[in-house]
Amino acid sequence: MKQLLLLLCCLEMLSTTWLINTTGPYIAPLLYFGIAIGIGFLYLKIATAPAPATPGTDLKISPRVVTILMWVLYFVFTYYIFSKLKHLWWYNQKYGDPQSRSDIIPQITTLVQRFLNGEQPYREIQFFDYVLFPTYMPFQWLPYMLTEWAKKDYRWIPTFGMWFATLYYFLKNYKNTPKKIWDLLMPIWPMVVWLVFILHDNRMFVYTVEGLIAAYYFFVAESITRKHMLPLVIGIAICLLSRYSIVFWVPLFLFALFISGAGKKAVYVSIALLVAFVVFYWYPFLRLDSTIFLKGYAYHTQAAAQEWLHDMKVFGGEVYLYNGIGFTPYAMAWFPGDLGHKLMLYKNLHLTMCIATVIGLAWFYARNREKYPLQVFLLFSFKVYLVVFYVFIQIPYKYLHFVPVMVSASLLAAAYRTTNVKES
Repeated sequence: MKQLLLLLCCLEMLSTTWLINTTGPYIAPLLYFGIAIGIGFLYLKIATAPAPATPGTDLKISPRVVTILMWVLYFVFTYYIFSKLKHLWWYNQKYGDPQSRSDIIPQITTLVQRFLNGEQPYREIQFFDYVLFPTYMPFQWLPYMLTEWAKKDYRWIPTFGMWFATLYYFLKNYKNTPKKIWDLLMPIWPMVVWLVFILHDNRMFVYTVEGLIAAYYFFVAESITRKHMLPLVIGIAICLLSRYSIVFWVPLFLFALFISGAGKKAVYVSIALLVAFVVFYWYPFLRLDSTIFLKGYAYHTQAAAQEWLHDMKVFGGEVYLYNGIGFTPYAMAWFPGDLGHKLMLYKNLHLTMCIATVIGLAWFYARNREKYPLQVFLLFSFKVYLVVFYVFIQIPYKYLHFVPVMVSASLLAAAYRTTNVKES
């Protein structure tokens, strides 16, 4: 079954890169959604299957040699990825297309510089021929103060963030004794995913900084399986204060803690998250202007409408709405009204699906908590929830899916680490 899980992880990665939209805008998102959800359920099955009597092995390599090989592979990937990214940034700076404009890094730069100058960061920004209101939460831009102080390229922050997350994963998994030749892939799987995304669409790593968000969520997924709660709480707080896509999963996490007999932990976690909110968001920013969150949310809606309109008028919907990784084609085909009305209905559908998924997962765990260990359920539910959130998101930017695909590595590793795995 582990081999099947690895195959599904490969298919998920390819469905968002080199095989994206190969079956058309209506079938492709269904296949992608099914594969991604399948990863969660297969992991659940593997993690609770009875252990084999004597697991076999095809490898006749000493553990010491395997360890050396793992470290060599990890640093080969590290060197190639860093070199590739540095070349891409240099090439873009020298030969970049001035029409390929993105407001992501300029928005972060403005927020950082305003904050360091003692100004209120959250106010309107004039960008080219339009005005935007900042939508980024504090931990989506605060880390970039390091590169501002050092006068370095801002893109080093997501690069090192992603690298540290993969190192965190690698250190936890490289000592596992491989049974099959393909088991050697598991400790470096996040590096494989990272490199495939770079090679498929290098613009993603030139104009966006999604690596930092992916690192945050990957850290949470890896921390779920840790014995100590502190890294997980820190990771959840950072995710909540960077991009609030995790916001619906947090109540599920607290509910699962409570009904599993860890009620005190649930209370302590809630207090810790509240303190993080007050210290890093309310006191420095929201206290000064209580409307900044609502203004940012409103701008998200406005920007989504503009993207839908621009994509349909200029590209016929091929860039975003019909790109094969979201269910927006069904909204275009089935929802009544003009483009704005379709977007409003789809936005409500997204919200409904997220809430319904959390409720369904809570009901599932309440009925089966004796069968599934808490950590197993949390990792499973985290993956399933993220898949639903990103597949139904209003603008299915390709780079956003770097997050749920990267999280799959944690399920893969947890399945390989578990001692009660039934081999297929």
